[in-house]
Order: sequence, then structure tokens, then C-alpha cells
Amino acid sequence: MTSVMAAKPTRIFIIAAEVSSDQHAAAMIRALKKQRPALEIFGIGGDELAAEGMEILVHLRNMAFMGIIEVVKHLPHIFRVKKLLLQAITDRRPDLVILLDYPGFNLRIAEDIHRRGLPIIYYISPQIWAWGQHRVHKIKKLISRVLVLFPFERDFYARFGVDVRYTGHPLLDKHKSILAVPARPLNQNKPRLGLLPGSRHQEVSRLLPDMISVARQLLASGEIGAAEVVRVPHLADAEYEPARNCHPQITISEGPIEKCLPDYDAVIVASGTATLEVALYLVPMVIVYKVNGLTYRLGRLLVRIPHVGLANIVAESEVARELLQDDCTPENLLIEVRKLLQPENHRAVQEKLKLIRLKLGQPGAAENAANEVNLFLQSR
Repeated sequence: MTSVMAAKPTRIFIIAAEVSSDQHAAAMIRALKKQRPALEIFGIGGDELAAEGMEILVHLRNMAFMGIIEVVKHLPHIFRVKKLLLQAITDRRPDLVILLDYPGFNLRIAEDIHRRGLPIIYYISPQIWAWGQHRVHKIKKLISRVLVLFPFERDFYARFGVDVRYTGHPLLDKHKSILAVPARPLNQNKPRLGLLPGSRHQEVSRLLPDMISVARQLLASGEIGAAEVVRVPHLADAEYEPARNCHPQITISEGPIEKCLPDYDAVIVASGTATLEVALYLVPMVIVYKVNGLTYRLGRLLVRIPHVGLANIVAESEVARELLQDDCTPENLLIEVRKLLQPENHRAVQEKLKLIRLKLGQPGAAENAANEVNLFLQSR
């Protein structure tokens, strides 16, 4: 009987509908396999989770919507996906559901999952400390345990009586080899500019043309020697057409980002997890963000914190200039990038970015998260 029970796989349903969530979930699953080799995983994910053996019911590329207006446009598709997932959950009765970030979708489907009596762990919790704090009561009701990346998140959830555990940030695992490396001096002869327009269609379509415009002007004036666009693998080649053959010194890299960042003297980066990665490599950056106008106006009414970029949020100060919405123009970008290419300012910004390394703590997040999942399963 014991051998039969030991052979029974642990069945886990996962929703990781964004590139960073896919990476972090995959790292956690790799660590969990050391404790539970027999895992059966299915749900929404990307290439990283697929490589860990997850059955991809819906690929994250089909869930990359950004902003209220874009979500409304895709509501029929979203409802179809939700129906598909709930049917799979009903049929297969997983031992555990793990949700990652993506709160607009995840908190709604969590209601249906909760009604089915299934336990839910939320890994990479919604940033409700920034906006929509009232949702903490829904999380307390629906979610069995919350695993958070930052100490201040643990303190926030604990105030409301949520079962919360601090596991640390997975980026420290991914980039741990860089943490002891000193800042790279500015290449004053031929600086290299990195262009990171994001991982969603809407981000790339809105941000990449302006990034290219700035790079072309800096190349024409001789202020930089080259520029490189970092593309993400799940987006089609056509998304990067503005960068293709636009200038002999503007290239497109397939990444991964950790191979690219050490070569850059400055970066223009879409707001999101990538800002933390750039900060860990101590590369001065300008953070940009541009969405549908109505989405932006509604969002500004709800946001309760002074910064949008994760690097600034973690630092609790402006370690990187943010150009948002109407302020995100080629003219303004050009001004800010030129500041970063001034040697004295470049060094000063690098000193500020060291704060991110201190704030994020130590590596080991994937192992910590896997331990929490395993302990939770053992307690059931």
C-alpha cells in the first residue's frame, strides 16, 4: 500500500500568465521536484513551465493583455479560457492550485476554485498595497496561503490576518552570479544602449518606435556606438519590425536578458520586473510606460504610491527616472538618456542602484517557495 501511495503524483494546477511568472513558477517547480519527484502540472504557462513538464492548456502569449480597455476588448476570449480552465479543474481535481500575479483574472477565477473546495496558494501576490487595497479581504477569504517577494508585502498582509510567508525574490536566484560584481564603468568612447520594450504586444507596439527614434538620434550625433533591442521569444518577429534594418548599429538580440545587460551602459526599459533586473546589474535606466489613455487616467486615480517602476518602488526612492504616458516622448527620452551618459551622473546613478541589491536580500527564493508549498501539502 505504501509504495502505491508513494507513486501517486501530486497534481498541481498553475496560472502563470506572464513571462516573469512563468520563469518564477518554473524555478519553484524545479525545486519542488527534489521533494516531490512525481508531479502532474497543468494550466496556463509558457515555455519555461513547459520545459518542466507542465501541460499547457493555454499559452501565456494568448493572455498578454495590458490595461482596462484591452481587457474589455478580449472579454469573449477571457471567458472561453476561464470556462476551459474550470472544466479541467473540475475533471481532474488538483491537490493544489497555485496562482501567480495577474490579479484581474486570478482573483475572479479564485472565487470559482474556492467554491469547488480546492486549496489555493498565491505566489507573487497582487500589488494591492499599491492600488485596490480593499481586495485584501477577498484574498483573506479565498486564498489559503500567500507567498510574497518583499518584506514590506509580508507586513502588509499580516496586518489583515492573511496567512502569509516571505520567500524572497526569485530574480536573486536567476542573477546571483552578478550580485558580487562591481558596477561596470561607462564606456565613454562608444556607449552601448539597451532597449527593453516589454513582453506584451501592447508594450512593444507603443514603446519600441520611440526607443528606436532616440537610438537613431544618439547614433547620428555619435553619443552612442550601438543600440540593441532585447526581444522576448513568445512574441512574433513582426512585433520588432520597427527595429529591423532601420540602422546598421541597431540590432535585435534574442536574449536572455542576463547575457545582454552586462554589455549596456544605459537602458530604456518598460516598467515591470525587468526594471529590477536592470537595477541588479547596476545599469542606469529610464523607465517608460504607455497604455491606452483612458486606462492610464483610471489607473492614476487608483494608484496610492508615488512610483510605477518596480525598481523605484523597492528602493522607496527614485533611483531611475520615470517617463509615463504623455511624458514618454522621444524628446524627453533623449534628454534623460543623455543625462545617463554623462560620466559623473552615470556613476551617481549606479551608486543609487546598489540599494536594490540590499533591499532584495539573499538568493534562495525558489527553494523557499518550494518548501512552503511542500509543507502546505503535507499539512492537508
